[in-house]
Amino acid sequence: MRNVLLLPKWMTALKWYSDTGDDFHTCSGKLDSRAFSADHVVGLSLGALIALRDIQNIKGKIILINPPVPKRSIARWFVQWVKFVTNEGLFLEINKFTINPMRYIFGLVDCITLLTIDFSNILDSVSKDKVIVIRGKQDTFFCDASAVSFLRQKNIEIIETEGGHNWSKGIEEILDNLLRK
Repeated sequence: MRNVLLLPKWMTALKWYSDTGDDFHTCSGKLDSRAFSADHVVGLSLGALIALRDIQNIKGKIILINPPVPKRSIARWFVQWVKFVTNEGLFLEINKFTINPMRYIFGLVDCITLLTIDFSNILDSVSKDKVIVIRGKQDTFFCDASAVSFLRQKNIEIIETEGGHNWSKGIEEILDNLLRK
């Protein structure tokens, strides 16, 4: 297997990417055994934090898309989330969300847990050629100027494109190019 796309628990698919056979798989909420031998593991938003949390088990390159870093208080993340929902919205035509309320509740608990982890030491110890970040330039909510500064201090390569936090054609194009390398 070549690629894994990680998604937050309450988002189950992206219309642009889905399980398409042996070379591309998706998983939600946690890494499965396929991710550990993948050439590329792609984490989108909270999925980026899942990849960072389990980085020691991942052999391939890790691509983080709009990772919500550095660690901040849950209250601050909540304020950022409200701003995000107000400006970009949750229910884009490309997202497919779960209708299972229990899955959403467990996803919310996982979200809070992930957002309380300080990834500084993990990013300090990882090989800099193993991790790359794709960021929407207009993401002022989660992968904002503070995140860019934090990631640059960790010597992590950041590729910026037009768009905000939500998935965009710019993110898709950069990701496609990185996966072809």
